Amino acid sequence: MLIQEYYKTRKDILEKGLEDLLAPNSEYPKNLHKAMRYTVMNGGKRIRPILFFSTYEMLLGRKNKKRIERVLPAAIALELVHTASLIHDDLPSMDNSSERRGKASCHVKFDVPTAILTGDALITLAYEVLTNFKSSTDSINCIKILSKALSSRGMIGGQAVDIISATKKININTLRYIHIKKTGALLQASVEMACILQEVDENITITLSNFALNLGLAYQIVDDILDEVGSYDILGKEPGGDLKNEKATYPLLLGLEKSKKTAEKLLRDAHNMIKNMNNNEALLEFINSITERLP
Repeated sequence: MLIQEYYKTRKDILEKGLEDLLAPNSEYPKNLHKAMRYTVMNGGKRIRPILFFSTYEMLLGRKNKKRIERVLPAAIALELVHTASLIHDDLPSMDNSSERRGKASCHVKFDVPTAILTGDALITLAYEVLTNFKSSTDSINCIKILSKALSSRGMIGGQAVDIISATKKININTLRYIHIKKTGALLQASVEMACILQEVDENITITLSNFALNLGLAYQIVDDILDEVGSYDILGKEPGGDLKNEKATYPLLLGLEKSKKTAEKLLRDAHNMIKNMNNNEALLEFINSITERLP
């Protein structure tokens, strides 16, 4: 399929950018740099960077590798902070997950202190990368967007509410807040960076931000469902982690069937938001890929 080839070429550009950026394993302090490489180059889907590329090229009006290489710092920064969030999420004091992407989690492969520092190092590296734009205005705008997405009002805030909500009986609105912030915030940042770099109309930015939010919520609901009825091959880790950690999930609060219907509605709404935009094939494929994960 042409769309799969598009994703592959964009992912290849990102992988090379990450490979060139990360310090070699031989550089002192070796253990930290080994952990950074191990977790970043660990076979991720690269959803956030590819969403950024897809949005940017849709707004650009054509597919152009040279143009996206100019905005590569944004894509790299998104992947670095996402990886950092996974490292911290897996820690014994958080979700206590021993596997990630079918391999040992960072704190298992190395140790807990190294895992904490690795996450910290990747976040700071992300901000350093964003200073690499030729335009200082582009750098500042992307740093603002990423900072908001990571903040106590964004991903970190969602993680905080997730932690204090564990073992408690929470309502669907609190769970929705957790998902919007933990998963949705970085997806929103992905499209918002593309919008700011293309200097598009504010209404388009709002529409695409809501599109990304719907994707994030739908993705997380499907993940909740798969954690209950999925398999190791699908998840890349043992299912049942949410139940083990006594976390609220959509299936727990709404039931499997209603959770599935909620995800389907979010995906339909996302489709309607972008269906009339030109060059939207890559974004439509994001909707299809989440739909295909529904059991």
